[in-house]
Amino acid sequence: MNEPEQTVNATLLSTKPLNEIGIKAYGEDALAREIGERFENGREQEVIEFLQQCDRYVLKKLVHVEREHAVWRRSSQSWLRFFRLTAPRHIQFPEPYPDARQRDAAFSHELRAICTTLLAAAVAGSGAGSLEEAATFVLDNIIELLPYDGMPRDEALSLLAWNQELRALNGTAQDDFDRNRSRLMRCLSDPADLVAYASQDERYFDDAIWLHRHRSDDQPRRTRWLAWHAFFHGHPERFDKHQQDIGDPALILWRWPQATQELRLAMAETLLDALYRGDKSDQPVFLKAIDQLMADNQALFATLMVERSYLFSGKIATLIWQKQHPGLLPALLPTILESYRSLDDYRDVLRPMLSRQPELALTIPGASMEKILPLLTTDILRTLLPVLGTVIARSTSKALGAAMVKAAKKLAIDDIAGSGWLAIRNKNLRKVCKDILQAHPDKSGAAPLLAGMEAAEADAAAVVAGRAPAPAAPFTSELERIEFEAAAIKRLSVAIAQLDNAETLALFQPLSAHAARTALHLAATSSEALPPLATDLLAQLSPENRARLSQRLAETWIGNDGEPKLRWMLRLAASGADDRIVDLLSATVFAWGKTRKQRAVVAVEQLELIDSPYALARVLEISESRKVKGMVVDAAAHALRAAAKRRKLSLGDLLDELTPDFGLGQGITLMVGAQSYQLVLQGDLSLRLVDTKGKASKSLPANKDDSLKEAWEAAASQFKILSASLKAVARLQAPRMLAAFVTGRSWSAPRWTQLFLDHPLLKIMGRSLIWQTQGDGGASFRIAEDFSLLQADDEVFTLPPDAQVTLWHPATARAGELEAWRSNFADYELTPLIDQTGAPAELPPAASMTAERLLAPAGLTVFQEHYAAIASKCGYRQGPVGDGPSIDWHEWALPAAQLEVRLENGFCSPYMDLGAPIEVHGIEVRAIGGNYKLVAPASLPKALLATLWSHLQLLEAKRVA
Repeated sequence: MNEPEQTVNATLLSTKPLNEIGIKAYGEDALAREIGERFENGREQEVIEFLQQCDRYVLKKLVHVEREHAVWRRSSQSWLRFFRLTAPRHIQFPEPYPDARQRDAAFSHELRAICTTLLAAAVAGSGAGSLEEAATFVLDNIIELLPYDGMPRDEALSLLAWNQELRALNGTAQDDFDRNRSRLMRCLSDPADLVAYASQDERYFDDAIWLHRHRSDDQPRRTRWLAWHAFFHGHPERFDKHQQDIGDPALILWRWPQATQELRLAMAETLLDALYRGDKSDQPVFLKAIDQLMADNQALFATLMVERSYLFSGKIATLIWQKQHPGLLPALLPTILESYRSLDDYRDVLRPMLSRQPELALTIPGASMEKILPLLTTDILRTLLPVLGTVIARSTSKALGAAMVKAAKKLAIDDIAGSGWLAIRNKNLRKVCKDILQAHPDKSGAAPLLAGMEAAEADAAAVVAGRAPAPAAPFTSELERIEFEAAAIKRLSVAIAQLDNAETLALFQPLSAHAARTALHLAATSSEALPPLATDLLAQLSPENRARLSQRLAETWIGNDGEPKLRWMLRLAASGADDRIVDLLSATVFAWGKTRKQRAVVAVEQLELIDSPYALARVLEISESRKVKGMVVDAAAHALRAAAKRRKLSLGDLLDELTPDFGLGQGITLMVGAQSYQLVLQGDLSLRLVDTKGKASKSLPANKDDSLKEAWEAAASQFKILSASLKAVARLQAPRMLAAFVTGRSWSAPRWTQLFLDHPLLKIMGRSLIWQTQGDGGASFRIAEDFSLLQADDEVFTLPPDAQVTLWHPATARAGELEAWRSNFADYELTPLIDQTGAPAELPPAASMTAERLLAPAGLTVFQEHYAAIASKCGYRQGPVGDGPSIDWHEWALPAAQLEVRLENGFCSPYMDLGAPIEVHGIEVRAIGGNYKLVAPASLPKALLATLWSHLQLLEAKRVA
């Protein structure tokens, strides 16, 4: 029954007996409202008799009515009055909302008295069911409502015993999960009571230890479990099972002599982890325990250094170095280099280690050495120069070179001259030497050395650049000229072997095979940009051949797992790449995003070089995806900002441009010989080929003429690539429009018309979106099937030329507007691109908003698995891992709006710990373009404010009781 019919029948219902108000005819909401009216207006007895006599089916339906219709959900006293009536029939109506619940001794005692009466009736045979059924009803519905703050110890113990009696009555196996027991045990405030209760039965131990662990989280580890020491001494097997959660150094030292090798490894891991994550006041105790065990168990700790390097913080590394344990020293440097912590934590170890053993620097990768160089003193750096020369010579890392240039400013020019670097003929080392001399503060000392290097390089270049004798006659074409220059290069690099094949060389036509190999050689041997001759050679290729060559080069690089030594192939590929390799590169980014992050970054950079709307659209997809993290996401975000800067656009305006129409707006014709085919976009975003006779087909007709084979293959490839690209771009629109929807993104009327009404792709997708003009006189509308503009009542809408257009949001809707649009979409059977009518519209109360953040409901705590699932569902990705290690927030980037949303929390391990409680603090919003300055919630668009509040409400629904 709809709302108008309910209003019309309200008076009629009040005259009917309750048992004549059928649920099927009027609905349970109507019956619940009528029960409430009569219960509160002098007709309580009528309600009592009805609830005692009506069909249990009716009571079960009333259980599910909405809160606003249920009088029993308005207060605990109202609920209790109804429970007295429904409990004998084994029915319980839902309680009031948490903020209206009553939990005190009077409430608890009355509930227990009702249940006692219920059980007695079952024993006497006068109840609604058997004793087993009555016990089950109490266990499932009532026991959890009985605890209250300040409950006396004896009463809590009595309830625990009663809970066990009821489980025996209904035949529950003693080993079955008991959710009531853990809740009742929370009433035992004294740790001694928990220990005593855990001693009664092994089944109670898990609940008791979990409760104590979470109650004592704020206490030092060294004293947290003192009350349990005697218990664990009597039950060592239980300590073994839970030693990681307990983490008591005294208990670990006590248990160590009798422990197995496997348990010792686990306990050592616990000590190392607790040292880093625990309270600072605990650290001396943990360090002492680790020192004691490490001295006598070097082999065990060496195993951990290899298998669990992340456990060895700077303090442990320093302890190993100070004690010079022979069994641990060989693994110390590899352990430090594998750590996810900042190398600055290991400064006090790295300095003396490299000073004493400079040759160890040869084992350090360039990516790590660049971070170590700033930590070294001038004396140590001077000692390491001979070794560093070897490290730099064999590394292509620009970051390492930059770090060396910066570090060398602390050295004297004589130190650099005496290092022997200037005489080494290695291009990597010589480039760093030049950079050092150019940046060194001692200009007078550096200038002669720099001039000498440049003169030597000029002499070498003159030898390399030697040309073959010029021909007697002038060149007849540019092709002849560059073929002549290519012929002068005789020795070719072995690096081109993978591409020295007939298929690849054919793509260089009209160049000769030698000229093609020369182009490959020049690309493989150049350190930066392509040499001029290579550029001239490539200029002779047709655009189609250059694009196909770029595809072949990219495929070869990817087929070699992104080998850094083959990066030159990408440098050559960038000169002619088009959208046909965009999908290949973006798929590679996702495939390597977790296992080969640095190589995935290179693929992102290659997409940026293509610089087409489609390539940048896939970069946007990477930047917003939760399938990749860290440097890959950062590289994608940087690429978008750089693209916006090149075009002199804001990032938001750039993102609007990243929906290419692939030429469909102007029309695309594919030619196969004399036959032409027009590409036509369909309503489902698929493509059709229409020939000159008007016949449409889903694919290119088969070719039977061998002379047209190449033209047919080119047309078929273009059609296939375009179809796949359209689908990929269409996939990106939903998240893009959702971001615009929640942030209140707006466009001027001309800009909106250009983007969403004139665009061949978006005008089709936009038909399922609701738009509105801003301001007091604004109206909502959608794009009709004939691309006119219609309002919810199907009246034609004319867009004012000076209007600002945004996506309509229910948080700003007028009365009746939401229902009108729901009806409109139902009538036309429209499938929305994003759910606008179902979006959350409730705004947070003023008390939940400070000047800096949106506060979570007081005391909100959820289990980690629920927190992670809800955060992911709402679009957040994990923030950086900080001290602890802990993730202090999850972030949701809204680049078009230049905002970053942070869902803030208390301690949250980066590793999933099922059942671990996470405190939710609230949400803060930061302006990306303003040095991450906090944005006041009150200044946010209502759409975004409602969305963020809904995120907190989703977490509230999973609150840990």
